[in-house]
Amino acid sequence: MGPSAVQDKNNVQSNLDEKPRAKRMSAEARHHQILMCAINVFAENGLINAKHTDVAAQAKVSIPTVFHYFPTLEGLQAAVLHEIHYHFTENLIGSLLHQSCRPAYERIEDLLISFGEAMDGKDNAYITVWLEWSGFTRGFTWGLYQDFYRDATFAIRKILLQGRKDNSISQAINAADAARVIMGMAHTIAHMRYSGCSQRVIHKTVHSLVLTYIAPNK
Repeated sequence: MGPSAVQDKNNVQSNLDEKPRAKRMSAEARHHQILMCAINVFAENGLINAKHTDVAAQAKVSIPTVFHYFPTLEGLQAAVLHEIHYHFTENLIGSLLHQSCRPAYERIEDLLISFGEAMDGKDNAYITVWLEWSGFTRGFTWGLYQDFYRDATFAIRKILLQGRKDNSISQAINAADAARVIMGMAHTIAHMRYSGCSQRVIHKTVHSLVLTYIAPNK
């Protein structure tokens, strides 16, 4: 082997030695890390365009590692959408459902304002994927969205029914109808923010909706 070949071999070995290695994690932690990276990748590239290779690059792991935890693209998509489902129904809506000591109209306003503010925080990727997801009216992703929509509106309806009991919402509204309106308002907020509306304008819009439609008549 000539001097040039030896030098090339040494350079290759040096590059391999310098390549960052993925931090050791438990299987559960690695699964969670890859899933969180997948949400960011789906938000950046879209539900259809994101691939295992993109997730591997962001997670700084090998492509086979991503395939180990999520063998198919459909399985990866489903995992991301289930995580978003859980995040909104349990962490966002569910946390307010259990605050029954507070007036229902205040909790609905907090829900919508928190949703708007999340668009400027670490949960922005969740909302970006959710907004695209809600427009996919074909295929298995639409079935998953229908499941999410059912659970989300059911939880919001329960908050409103609590308000019916303690007179903290208008007795004139139908709880099921209002839950669907509130879900529609979430879309409005997302569109407002992406169109450049300030958080101040969003807060004012939400407050106006709650006072005129949901809050009890004075």
